[in-house]
Amino acid sequence: MSSILSRRLLLSLAAAATMAGPALASSEKKKEGEGQALDPTYKLGSMTIPIIVNGRIVNYVFVALTLRLASGTEVESFKAQEPALRDAIMRAAYRTPFVRQDTWQEVDGPRLQAFVLGQCAVLFGKGKVAAVDIAKQVPRQHVMPPNAAVLRALQQKPDTPNP
Repeated sequence: MSSILSRRLLLSLAAAATMAGPALASSEKKKEGEGQALDPTYKLGSMTIPIIVNGRIVNYVFVALTLRLASGTEVESFKAQEPALRDAIMRAAYRTPFVRQDTWQEVDGPRLQAFVLGQCAVLFGKGKVAAVDIAKQVPRQHVMPPNAAVLRALQQKPDTPNP
């Protein structure tokens, strides 16, 4: 019975050693790579950007943004100003919508990125944010893309308030 017990003990120790091997190797690799500093990023939570055509909301797009910071920029300093940045984005989305002319399922990426980059320069300081990446865009509804007849009809139809 002791030979069975020692055999089980030996097998469990061998299994534990093989599982610990990759963990030890990966921790050594991390220590070697610590000298290479990657550019920090700051991920903004998902925001709901309205798609507004002629004063009417035709869709919403959930957008996740990632700010690529300049090297040497502290990520922690962005947490306090994030609500102000999100507020500025939402106000701009209603004032001058980030609508693409060919689809109502995505935002106008270059316009949104340029706006966010400009707001980051105002809120965080010039040169602290190197780039703005749109990580994800998910439309609320899968609506048909606009065509010329629909756009003309929307432009000619007067706004009448609903009772």
